[in-house]
Amino acid sequence: MVKLLQLCAFGLGLSGISSALSLPQTDATANSVTARKPKPACKNFTKREEWRNMKRSDQKAYIKAVRCVMTKPAKLPKLKALGAKTRWDELVMLHQVEALQIHSTGTFLPFHRYFLHVQQFLLGECGYKGGLPWWNEPLDAGNFINSPLLDPVTGFGGDGIGSENCSGAPFDGLTVNIGPGFTNKPRCVNRKINDLFSGLTNQTYVDEALNQPDYASAWMAIYMGPHLFGHIALAMMDGNSITSPGDPLFFMHHGFTDKMWWDWQARDLPARLNDMSGPNAQSPEIGFIEFDGTMAEEAVQQGWGSPSPAMLAITPDPKNGDNGGTETTLNHVMSSLGIIPDATIRQVMDIQGGYLCYEYV
Repeated sequence: MVKLLQLCAFGLGLSGISSALSLPQTDATANSVTARKPKPACKNFTKREEWRNMKRSDQKAYIKAVRCVMTKPAKLPKLKALGAKTRWDELVMLHQVEALQIHSTGTFLPFHRYFLHVQQFLLGECGYKGGLPWWNEPLDAGNFINSPLLDPVTGFGGDGIGSENCSGAPFDGLTVNIGPGFTNKPRCVNRKINDLFSGLTNQTYVDEALNQPDYASAWMAIYMGPHLFGHIALAMMDGNSITSPGDPLFFMHHGFTDKMWWDWQARDLPARLNDMSGPNAQSPEIGFIEFDGTMAEEAVQQGWGSPSPAMLAITPDPKNGDNGGTETTLNHVMSSLGIIPDATIRQVMDIQGGYLCYEYV
């Protein structure tokens, strides 16, 4: 907690956290901004709709495709050798293997934008042709428990029940084999809702992130603000940062996170299509900035252990594309470990730049 408070200077401080829980909610549609856009490189945009605005038939198609990926056999030998049994396991393992490069770093936002693109590809293998949905969390801030996204019929299942906090329908009976942490064992899709922290995904914190002057402060404000509070509020997959993508709700939360970044970028285009900075890997002396202790101490305190030699053998070089330095650049190369081709951060900076072609609606 000490480290979190030290590094949370962008935010409202303890008094802000306390008051934000009781603040009246502003119109959550304020997330959207009118962008001064350069001419898009693509014309046929995929529309990313907020979940509750989707047609019921489109919601069902998305859930059906997610279930398909969760049961489709794994393909990549190097990931199967480490315990992946399904294509979903491969997706979760990607996040697991690269966890110490993609959190508390400048690569956090671009990698997770790329990660959503990887998920889109896997859903396409199961016939899904629609855009990725997202969750406008400020609409439900302080009341995640009653969100339509936490409904077993119209959403992703509810609060966890039983000794393992299984989320139930629509993912009951399915198994995630990756995690917790850097271990691998079969688990149900699980979560545990905490609405004290969900209140901190409200519009006040979103606006705080969007008002940052540069990427260096914006990624930190998003990471340590609504993104972090949403993760704590949902405690997906045993509340474990390393393998939380095992819960399909993760991708709704990160759709919200990606939209925050795009809304921030859109306030100053094209300049913010080139604004990139921050470390390209965690420092062993710091580890995750939201937890106390060094990387080694966090491995014990959080119970996630350390990457095995076999994991380290397939972990990409965090300096790839960065001229051997420790600072994240636009030429930084992101890897999906073979699920889709590698991409540079430059390629994902513009969601309508050609490599990516979508819009939030």
